Amino acid sequence: MKKPYLVTGLVMSLFIALLGYALRLNRENIGASLFSFTTSFVNAFLSWLLVQYILQLKKPAGYGWKAIAAIAGCMLLSLLPIMITRHFAEVRSRIDAVPNGMNAISVLLLTRGLVIGGFLYFIAYLLRISELKRQSELENERLKQENLQARLSLLQEQVSPHFLFNSLGTLQSMVEEPAPREFIQRLSEVYRYLLSNRMADLVPLRSELDFTQAYLYILKERFEDALVTQINISENALQQQLPPASLQLLIENAVKHNVATTETPLTISIDTTEAGWLAVSNSLQKKSLVRNSLGSGLSNIMERYQLLAGLNIIIEETNTRFTVRIPLITKSQQHGYPDHRR
Repeated sequence: MKKPYLVTGLVMSLFIALLGYALRLNRENIGASLFSFTTSFVNAFLSWLLVQYILQLKKPAGYGWKAIAAIAGCMLLSLLPIMITRHFAEVRSRIDAVPNGMNAISVLLLTRGLVIGGFLYFIAYLLRISELKRQSELENERLKQENLQARLSLLQEQVSPHFLFNSLGTLQSMVEEPAPREFIQRLSEVYRYLLSNRMADLVPLRSELDFTQAYLYILKERFEDALVTQINISENALQQQLPPASLQLLIENAVKHNVATTETPLTISIDTTEAGWLAVSNSLQKKSLVRNSLGSGLSNIMERYQLLAGLNIIIEETNTRFTVRIPLITKSQQHGYPDHRR
């Protein structure tokens, strides 16, 4: 049990027991009233613990079924004192003094358990909802703090990429051969995109694809015929958004974990689905050993989707293909973080 609210339960049980004691004081002697007070207090506190236990169960999932189970349990608990003490002489005489005896008292106690159980469940439910809301607010605050820290870290590291980007421009002006100039130009486009969108939460898919084309050009210069790419994007999806460099991370993940040779080229496809998702799929030909493989690329994408829109990505693996599906985000799906750009 995560948090049974013991103090609250004790206060509630004391209130119920005192209320019952006040109602019986004029009809019973002090000794009998004190005995009833004690049993009422113990019964109410046990009912409170039972309600808390049932409310925090993962199954059944619905609060309606939990309410029924909790109240039914409280009704059964209400019978416990009379079942334990019914053989005592004083209690036996009180039972015999009531018309229909044990049956009438059982109905009365079950009704009492129904009322008390419903009351206790209502209070426990309100406390539970309040606790879940507080936890959600704390989690949102934690995500905001992590996002702010990530932005600060990126800002602190901004000098080095700017220097490299400017150096690439200088290097391109010094090279006359077309092939090296084209390579430097594509590398400059990669860094220009990263610098322009490093502080952005989301970018249009069209911009991300332009950046990806430049990145793929650099990879193909390295792998030549060992890397085959296919891109099939619907026109309607181009204005939808995703976290910057998501495609680059997924492509990098595919290249990092798979063998790519001229005989068995690594094929990577990028497609949009009718459901509004972007699918990046690659042929599965795993390397026997991958150094420094911590899954940071996929983890980075997962965390950003959770932070920005509370969405999950889908990872599927078969004997021949590895596919990652990421949702394309609309502005209405964002968690309210503005798209800051520097």
